[in-house]
Amino acid sequence: MTILYCHCAYADVIPDDTKRAVQAALATSDGRVEIVADLCERAAARDPLLAEIASADDGPLHVVACYPRAVRGLFAFAGAPLPGSATVHNMRTDDAATILARLGLPARPEAAATDPESFPAKAPEDWIAWYPVLDEDRCVHCGQCMEFCLFGTYERDAEGRIRVANPAACKLHCPACARVCPKSAIIFPKFPDGGPIAGTEGTLESGAEDGMRGDLARLGKEDVYDVLRQRAARAREAARAKHPQPKDPAAE
Repeated sequence: MTILYCHCAYADVIPDDTKRAVQAALATSDGRVEIVADLCERAAARDPLLAEIASADDGPLHVVACYPRAVRGLFAFAGAPLPGSATVHNMRTDDAATILARLGLPARPEAAATDPESFPAKAPEDWIAWYPVLDEDRCVHCGQCMEFCLFGTYERDAEGRIRVANPAACKLHCPACARVCPKSAIIFPKFPDGGPIAGTEGTLESGAEDGMRGDLARLGKEDVYDVLRQRAARAREAARAKHPQPKDPAAE
């Protein structure tokens, strides 16, 4: 058995207790265990590890991360599509006991309570891997996302298919393109509110409000730059609250 575990170190979408309990129990596995700090980051870097794991044929493959649609989208983005036989375990919805039972691993509550975190809580300063991935089973390559995006995240390839060509260009915490996609094919794995934008199986209702896809006519009337400025300000405020900076004595 091969297990790939994503710690989702740079987003608050998975309960810390779940991550600690699952990670502690992985030490009891007699199979191959690979642990990454952030699967989104590794997919954006086209980490060869993902292709190696996706193509391995030495037993069952399990990925412990988030919504299956999001995980499969990330592997596809990395050029390493997961085989249909791979099992994805969702720490956003299932507790540690459920996931460990499916993996056939015993819980280690004492280790989960005492083991330190393996990855830093502080996000990297250069780029947090926030970007969209496409559900190829849904995407019809209409190009509405590319036309709507202000930052050049999307491009068409030589065959005219839409691709996320510049993931680092995507504006942090902006899921607006997912709201205009007519097929609900755009996934942001770090989207905090759940739903199809984060990777659930449902679709977005036409005309739904803020957390869902609004229709193009409504979005076209908004000051998009103002919306993004407000969202960025809220994100910075939340980051400062979570990781307060030490005071500079010279400034006092």
